[in-house]
Amino acid sequence: MIRDFITGHAPIGFCMFMGISCVQTSPDNNASPETATAGNQSPFEQLYQFANQKNQQCIVLSDSIIHGTSDPNTIAEAYFIKGLYYANTQDPSKAMASFDSTIQNNYTYYDAYIEKGILLHQHGAFEQALESLQMALNLTKNNPDLYYWIGKSYEGLNNKKEAVKFYEWTLQADPDYAAAQESLKRIKQ
Repeated sequence: MIRDFITGHAPIGFCMFMGISCVQTSPDNNASPETATAGNQSPFEQLYQFANQKNQQCIVLSDSIIHGTSDPNTIAEAYFIKGLYYANTQDPSKAMASFDSTIQNNYTYYDAYIEKGILLHQHGAFEQALESLQMALNLTKNNPDLYYWIGKSYEGLNNKKEAVKFYEWTLQADPDYAAAQESLKRIKQ
């Protein structure tokens, strides 16, 4: 990474986090298209983008943040982003550990409970998924994604009555939530 700083090719997100000026250039010394848009993004927006793109720089930069600050909320968000990266790259054990670290640093970070619940649901651990999702429900309301995954977990437990209730709540919060519409239609047949 030091070599990147010397040659001026440090990742934009890290430069923004560190508050330093840098530009990413292509081999022909033209500014990359990412430079213009990255300048308008916060460091965390860049990291979320890296996580969604399955870009391993996400881990390097998140670890830099984790080890470079003492703010538990900032650390929690960096762990959350790592969890998203690992979930996207199909590494559920590391994703789960990252979401748990998020919660350890900020127990009110409800998105970590939701993502953990989704992972548990995807691996057939419906009871555990509901426990995690219930923690999120204690922290936030009117969240269609949360309601939807609670419904999915109840459906996984073959509790159709509760599943229908949460799918309906999903649609009350977001009438255009297509997956909830399909699930409700399927379960009522």
